[in-house]
Amino acid sequence: MIRQQGITLIGAIFVLIIVSLLGQYLVNIAGVQQKTSLLALQSARAYHAANAGIEWGIDRVINSATCVASTTLSPAISNFTVIVNCQLLGSYSENTVTKNVYFITANSAYGSYGDTDYVARSLEVSIHD
Repeated sequence: MIRQQGITLIGAIFVLIIVSLLGQYLVNIAGVQQKTSLLALQSARAYHAANAGIEWGIDRVINSATCVASTTLSPAISNFTVIVNCQLLGSYSENTVTKNVYFITANSAYGSYGDTDYVARSLEVSIHD
C-alpha cells in the first residue's frame, strides 16, 4: 500500500488563495461604493450651486434690469465656484411694450478638471423682462 502525503496541504493553500482574492474583491467593491456615494452627493451640490447662479442672474435681469456679461459667485457651498454669464439675445414688441430676451448660463465646479473628485454642472435659461 502506497501512502500519499501532502495532498491536503495543496487543497488548503488553494482554498486560502480563493478566500483571500474574494476578500480583496469585497474590499475593492466597498471602496468603489463609498466613492460613488460621495460623487453623487457632490453632483447634487454642484447642481444646486448652478441653480443658485441661475436664480441670481434672473433676479438681476428682472429686478435690476441689468445683464452682467460674466460674474463669478462664491456660494455658501464650500469649495464651489459658480460663473454666471448673461447675454442679451434681442428684443420684441408686444402691445407697444418692448421686451428684452436674455440667455443666462451658470456653470458650477468643484475641484480642478482631471482631479478624481472633480464635479461640474451647467444650467441654461432664456427669459424676458
